[in-house]
Order: sequence, then C-alpha cells, then structure tokens
Amino acid sequence: MVLVIAAVALPTVWLSGVGAAAQDQGQQAVQAAEQTLVWTADNGYTEYKSAPTTAKAGLTTIVFETNASTGNTSGLTHTLTFDVSSPGYNHDVNVNFVASPFDASGGRHEVQVNLTPGTYRFYCAIPGHSGMVGELVVTSADTTPPTVAANVSGEKNADGDYVESAAVTVSATDTESGVDTVEYALDDGAFQAYTAPVPVNQVGEHTVSYRATDKAGNTSEVQSVTFTVVAPQPKDTTPPTVAANVSGEKNADGDYVESATVTISATDTESGVDTVEYAVDGQAFASYTKALVIDQPGAHTVSYRATDKAGNTSDVATTDFTVVMAPPPAETPLTVTASSRCVGSSVYVAVTAVNDGDVPATVTLTTPYGSKTVADVAPGKQAYQSFNARAKQIGAGEATVTGTSLIDGEKVTTSYEADYTATSCG
Repeated sequence: MVLVIAAVALPTVWLSGVGAAAQDQGQQAVQAAEQTLVWTADNGYTEYKSAPTTAKAGLTTIVFETNASTGNTSGLTHTLTFDVSSPGYNHDVNVNFVASPFDASGGRHEVQVNLTPGTYRFYCAIPGHSGMVGELVVTSADTTPPTVAANVSGEKNADGDYVESAAVTVSATDTESGVDTVEYALDDGAFQAYTAPVPVNQVGEHTVSYRATDKAGNTSEVQSVTFTVVAPQPKDTTPPTVAANVSGEKNADGDYVESATVTISATDTESGVDTVEYAVDGQAFASYTKALVIDQPGAHTVSYRATDKAGNTSDVATTDFTVVMAPPPAETPLTVTASSRCVGSSVYVAVTAVNDGDVPATVTLTTPYGSKTVADVAPGKQAYQSFNARAKQIGAGEATVTGTSLIDGEKVTTSYEADYTATSCG
C-alpha cells in the first residue's frame, strides 16, 4: 500500500484486512478490552517516542498519539502500521493509523483488536521513517484457576476424630497471574476471606469449603474437607492394676527347686497400659517384656509397677520367694571291692559289698563268671561271693554290684563297679 500525504492535508486512519465485520466486532467489545497498549511519536522519525514490546493475548485497545503532548511540535505526520505480510509474524491484526497534530482527532487514535499469542511487527509507513519499527510479543492469557488445598490438624483420638478442636489451613498457588484471594466457608456459612488457619472447636461434624481466585479473575472450583470434633474424654487419674505370679516346682517347704518363673501382668481400662517395670533384689527397675526366670539359690524379692498412657504409675508391689538346689538323688550306699586269686590251678574272682545304709538292701553281685543275689543285707553287713573262673588265668576285669533298698517309701537301686586284676595260676 502506498501512502501519498500532503504536508497540509488532514491525516486519515485506515483499519484494513479483517474488514467491516472485524471492525464491528471490535466496536461491540469496546467495553470488554482487557488491556490498553499506547504508542507515541514526537518530532523524530528514526524511532517511536514510546512503544510497548509485550502484551497478553485477548481484547486490547491500541492507542497511537502524536501531538504537542507527546513532543510533536512540528506537525510531522507518522503512521502506526501492523505488518500483515512478512514471514514469521502474526498477520491477524491489520491496523494502519495515519496521524498528525492537525488531524480531526488531534493526533490521537484508538481501536480495539483481538491479539493472539505470537509476535507482531509494527512500523511507520511514511517514506524516510524506516527507523520507526519494532516487535510486540504476545503471550497467552491466564485462563487457568489457582490450585487450592486444605489441611486439617489437631489431636486425634483412636477413631480419627479431632479432640476438642481442629484447625483448617488453606493454601493456594498460581504460576501465571498469581493468587489474588483465598476464601472459605464453614458448614453452611457464607464465603469469607481466608487470612489465617480456621479454628473449629464446636463438637460435631463440620465441612469447610474453600476456593481461590487469581489476578486474572479465574476462580477454582469449590472444594471441601469434612471432619468431626469430639469432646475430650475425662482425664485419666487412675493407675494401672498390676500383679505377679510365681511358678515352678516346689519342695515340701514351699521353696522353688532349681528355679522360679515370675510373670507380671497389668491392666488399665482408661488410657491403657504404657509400660511395665520390674526390679530384682533391690536392683534398678527395668522394662518388663517377658517372664523372668530366677535360678540363683537363695531368698529373692521381685518388685514391679506399671504406668498408663496418661502417666499414672501404680504403687510398687513385691513378691518374695526362695530358690533351692535340688537334693542329690537317693541311693543305696554300698562299699564294693573285687579281687582275683588262685585256688589250686583255677582262678577265682571274689566280690564283696558292704551295706553302708540305714535300711536292709538286696545286693546282686555280677562278674563274667556268674551272678549272685543276696536279700536283706542288714546295715553294716556284707554280701560276698567267690566266682570260679574255671581257667588257669584271666585278664583284668570289672565286677558290677547293684543294691536295692526302700528309702522314704521309694525303691531305690544303685549300681557300682569294682576292678580286679589279671591272674595266672600256673
């Protein structure tokens, strides 16, 4: 397009390319423009006095002004022309303002257009003004609402309800235009500005709704969080009940033979048992985790106590008992001897067993050459037998003697061995 403008002629404004329909659309949207971009020119012709370089996509009011207020005191004519042909630029906005201080608008012209993301090239179309050129970078408009979330905090009971009170913290983020306002509504109440965590201390079920709006006017969908506040339970001031049980084999005196096992148990019907402790024979208290086995002979005292989750500790209780060693097993006491000797040309093995006990005993004498049982050997008396080996010589060997007696009503059998030497009789 060639512009031929006389120095004294009144300038004109051309809006071309999108036609009358686009111009009508711009006029209908005058009240809805989201931003205003202003270009100015003065007495110079190598650059615009001022020109925007960035903008947001959307309805925009474009203003071009050149007059005394912008520094144009010479009556110089300038244009603001959007490039609609050069590759690499947006071509969807055709604006061509021709303005001077002497035109019918006093050098100020404006129009509404719809900018789209990308780059627009603008310039002055007056010959000799080629230095008046620039680019306008348009970025996407913010149409994304903020991201908003809520967190409920407070002391919970075993059912997950909040005891006595809860606090609701609402947070919002927006990576484009930024968060403008955050709002909340408690139960059926109206939305109000959120400035600090919302305390909720009325017993019952509650719902907190929340939303956020960014600086571009986008509002998030309403979200909500539901929870229950319950009254605190009466304070637990009662300590646990604790007991100990001692088990094991007892003798006739009621003492524990070899070892005693101490089992401690505790119950608490309010806050519940937290810890159980014990101490043996005045030592420091230790945590009780399993039954105690006490196997050191002597008298013992086990102390014990329990603490509940509310911090109440029971009085120290004790259990006393004695551990004794097991008595040696009962036996029939015998003194046993064995010897070998020659009788003529034969070897004989003689075995003697003396009853060292307090009651009669039945004694059985056994060698490789025979066996003999002697009943009711009185205390201090002996059982004797000489066994003919029927051989001129024998090697060394061993005789076995068993004694059986009735001790404390029980039959007790004890076995003994006695060695004899090798013997040769010619």
